[in-house]
Amino acid sequence: MRARTRFSGWSSLVISASSLGLALTLAPSAFAHLSLTPKATTVGADVDVVFSVPNEGDPNGVVRVTIGAPREFQLDDAEAKPGWTQTRSGQAITWSGGRIPEHQFATFTVRGTAPKTPGSVLFNVLVGSQKGETTTYRVGLAVNEHTTQDTGARNLGKAALFIALGAGAIALAAGFLALYVWLRPPPP
Repeated sequence: MRARTRFSGWSSLVISASSLGLALTLAPSAFAHLSLTPKATTVGADVDVVFSVPNEGDPNGVVRVTIGAPREFQLDDAEAKPGWTQTRSGQAITWSGGRIPEHQFATFTVRGTAPKTPGSVLFNVLVGSQKGETTTYRVGLAVNEHTTQDTGARNLGKAALFIALGAGAIALAAGFLALYVWLRPPPP
């Protein structure tokens, strides 16, 4: 005997819509390697946001990239890229006329000011092929009240300096000891 599960029209619609929304949200980012640097910033900070846009398999190349900044992000300007023409329309910057060859990537940078409230903002990145096909990605930038600074390298550098100074002091003491032994008068 097989158990049957029944859903009302409303609940199956919600499940279908949720599944479709999840699939649309995850599909581009799950298969593509479009990335964003930095992944987080602080509220109100001036930030250069770098998008690494791949061409993972179009032999004709990627020929158009549009980055749409959320309205909470104050968009100031964008990177000039040799070989590409740049246009701006409100909160969107479009680069066109260049080409990202198959299995390569290019970076596109926008500069602006992060929102004044913590949260996450989503950038829309439209990647266009020479055939006229467009893939849309939604990439998030976390906006934190405070960011933690990576002091690991700085602390490691300080530790290396102290070790070097300590080793120098030991070498200097050994040199003085050798000089003392060498210059001391022979025993009677």
